[in-house]
Formats: sequence, structure tokens, C-alpha cells
Amino acid sequence: MTQHELLDHLETELRAVLAHVRGKLAELPSDALRQRKAPEAWNVLEVMAHLNAYADDYLPRLHRAIHLAKARRWEPTEQLRYTARGRRLLRRADAANGKAFKSPKRYNFLNQPLEPSVTKAFIINCEQLLRVLQEARKTDLNRPTIRKAHAWFGRYTLGNLLEFLVLHSKKHIHRIPA
Repeated sequence: MTQHELLDHLETELRAVLAHVRGKLAELPSDALRQRKAPEAWNVLEVMAHLNAYADDYLPRLHRAIHLAKARRWEPTEQLRYTARGRRLLRRADAANGKAFKSPKRYNFLNQPLEPSVTKAFIINCEQLLRVLQEARKTDLNRPTIRKAHAWFGRYTLGNLLEFLVLHSKKHIHRIPA
């Protein structure tokens, strides 16, 4: 897959997620947002808080990586490369995987008191990610790396991390019954 094709695909997927959230979830009353399918299942607000936590960790890093890549004049290349760490990350975010992964404690908001404003924050984060996707068109997705959040080692390429963030959001949002 070329970098241009990936960015087009990610933009389409992210716009679909935004449309779903704006059309079905943003208008729900707070009681419906707090309702659970099962006692151990996350409600809508907890899912949004989970996705917001990832965005809070990685959006500033993405902006910085793109800025540095532009400063170093790393022009876009044709093919996208996947690192082993990136492939593992994308396997976890794939909705077709079906395997449930335990979320790290800092990303788990089960039974936390949350307000409906986390939905608005999610929409804002998605719009920022759309802007990042547009900026990423001007640089190579293979060369810039982003340090793994809350770890002292491990890096992801810009392309792998962008794909993860979009697929991860899609996976969680489309699991929410509306």
C-alpha cells in the first residue's frame, strides 16, 4: 500500500467514525451514555475517555514528529513499511481480530465518574487527528518515529501509529450499540 492510499483510507475511516459519533452518540442523554450491556463492559463514556487518553498521549507526539520531518525535509515516499512492533500494534487494533485485550490501567476508565463532555473532547481529538493526517501527506511516513507512551523504550513509525489510532477508534466506536 502506498502512503497516499493509506492516508486516504484513514481519512475516510476517521470521517465515518466522526459521523457515527456526531449522528448517534453525541445526542444521547447522559443516562444512555452511562448504560452498560454487562457489568464488566464499558459504557459509551468510558470508551470515549479511553480513546481520549490515547489521543492525549499521542497527538502532541504526532505533531512534533511531523514538524521535525518537515524541518529535515523528509519528502513522501511511495511504499509504506511496517515494523514488527507496528504490525503487533495494528493486529491488536484490528476489529476482525476478535480477541479482547486487557487495557493498561492508565487507559481503563471502568467505573470512573465521567461527564458527557468526554464525547465532545473525543470529537475535538478526531478533528485534530484529521488535521494531522492532512499534514502527514507532506512527509515520509516511514522515517519519523514516535516514542511509545509511558515506556522508556520502543518507537513506532509515523505511518504505523496513525493507522493504529484510526483503527483503534473505529474498533471501539463501532462496537457501541446505538
